[in-house]
Amino acid sequence: MKGPDWNAWIKSEAKCKSWLDNYIKKNMIKKGGLTSSLYLKKASHNLDFANWLKEKHKKEIPDLFGEERFYDWAINAYYYVFYHSSLALLSLKGYSSKSHYATLCFIIYHYYHKTRHLKKEDIGLMHQSINKEDIEMIAKTKSLRERASYDVSALFEEKLVENAKNNAVYFFNKIKRIAEE
Repeated sequence: MKGPDWNAWIKSEAKCKSWLDNYIKKNMIKKGGLTSSLYLKKASHNLDFANWLKEKHKKEIPDLFGEERFYDWAINAYYYVFYHSSLALLSLKGYSSKSHYATLCFIIYHYYHKTRHLKKEDIGLMHQSINKEDIEMIAKTKSLRERASYDVSALFEEKLVENAKNNAVYFFNKIKRIAEE
């Protein structure tokens, strides 16, 4: 299912506010929730785990499992870095969310339109990274794809993990800086 057009929220503060008001009205975003420090702690925990798992692919996983790889788990952990970092932004304003799109809308309104803490590129990276359907599609594709050439698929998966890592570290550090202000 295709979600709302987040680019329209970027272009129009009024449209973004209208969607945000609707999300609040439907209780998809509400007052309360955990503190930003707890969300950031969870994001850091996921980042540590993903980095640890990525590192284990250099020697230990091949020694133990042969050609089997667990890159999909590393990518999922990096996804949760984005997700919990995003929730930290909501909690800084005293809110919590039950929806990825509601979270994205809230962040665009408050951190793109109002404070300008985030740039359009940050929002795009966040959207790409917290879209759970995309993450699940990568995992499903991995399990369904024939491994005609292990070396090619392993390099592809390593590149996905490295990209996920770089994006997660960048976003996590940016959110930490915002939280510290």
